Amino acid sequence: MHSWLKRITPDRLTLEKLWCLKPFKRRVLDRGCWAFNRLSVTRAFALGLFIACIPPTPLPVHLVTCVTLGMLFRLNLPVLVATVFVSNPFTWLPQVAGSIWVGAKLMGMDLVPYLHEFHHRHPWAQVSQLWAPLLLGALVLGLAAAGLGYVLAQFAWRTHVLLQLRRRRARSNGHGAALDENSVREHQHAIQPRR
Repeated sequence: MHSWLKRITPDRLTLEKLWCLKPFKRRVLDRGCWAFNRLSVTRAFALGLFIACIPPTPLPVHLVTCVTLGMLFRLNLPVLVATVFVSNPFTWLPQVAGSIWVGAKLMGMDLVPYLHEFHHRHPWAQVSQLWAPLLLGALVLGLAAAGLGYVLAQFAWRTHVLLQLRRRRARSNGHGAALDENSVREHQHAIQPRR
């Protein structure tokens, strides 16, 4: 799992060269932000999913937020940055629509009039009234994604550790069994009388 995480995440030198991170170079290079341990990785994954649910903006809000919070809480920056890219141009439309729908349901709003306005008149005339359900829905979906992501990351980490332990035991048992067979053969060969 460690090698897979290192393969899919940006490396330390790449992040170090980003112009927006130059003032934070000392914090970005902190060992705690690059540790691949269970606590750092699972928390970074959960926080990354929460940040990914922030509605998309033209500014790099996701990246700045994840790097700032990652440095502040000393979470694994590569995992955090990679997880934030769950929010990308391909997922923005379902993300925004889902956030508005969840927020509207929680606020008791009927979205049918807004959809009617969107299709028949000026599509952007009613957008200002959708900010509240969008932000509420994004908050709720972010919290749900973070909680579920944390549980799944903990489960995946523990499963990986158990599989590694089983492989090591199988190798050591196989190696021990091979040694035992070889020693028995050598012992039998030494005991057999000469003819």
